[in-house]
Amino acid sequence: MFAIAWGALICVLLILAWAALCVSKYRKWHRRRVNCTQELQVKVTDVLKRKAMRGGYIYKPVFESVDDDHYVIDSAYYSNLVSFEIGETFTLLVNPDDKKEFLYKDDSLNKGKIADIVCCILPAPLVIGFIIMLI
Repeated sequence: MFAIAWGALICVLLILAWAALCVSKYRKWHRRRVNCTQELQVKVTDVLKRKAMRGGYIYKPVFESVDDDHYVIDSAYYSNLVSFEIGETFTLLVNPDDKKEFLYKDDSLNKGKIADIVCCILPAPLVIGFIIMLI
């Protein structure tokens, strides 16, 4: 009986942790959707390359606005699945208060969003299994 209670407690804690993770990911992207309203034309001025822990390389595009202010934005690191060419131009949606916070206007380039969605969906069968076990 004691082991069942501990098992149920662990299951509930895991479900709560998973739910908190999903809510956190949702809030991050929702906040960016709300705050990133200003369009900014940028071009890729450099692509930094770094060796990944599992081998291969990951890439970090550096953007510079094509406006008069020549504002520089460092992007996140990407796998080689996303390729950026020097001189290529993009439209970003930036937060007017903090231009380091941005989204690509072309939503297909927002790869972090896809990764966050997958991180929330993958544990779903496990969570459903835990719920079934508790019932």
